Amino acid sequence: MQVTLNIPDDLAAQAQERGFVLETYVRELMREDLSGNPDRNGQRRKAVEAMLDFAERHAATLGGLGLKSMVHEGHKY
Repeated sequence: MQVTLNIPDDLAAQAQERGFVLETYVRELMREDLSGNPDRNGQRRKAVEAMLDFAERHAATLGGLGLKSMVHEGHKY
């Protein structure tokens, strides 16, 4: 079977800049969906819960910094 996708040029360029091979990535996503792998949202939820639990156990804080300011700071580098 052959599937044709129309992907905007800018998205394809972004994927390529980040080192993704677009066709391989899309194939893998389709394979995961068709193979009935566990729910990705469930996996994400577990990962976030684990990170929050880690932060609570180790008293990790952002020292009052907001996400927006951290992203802005990260752009400097």
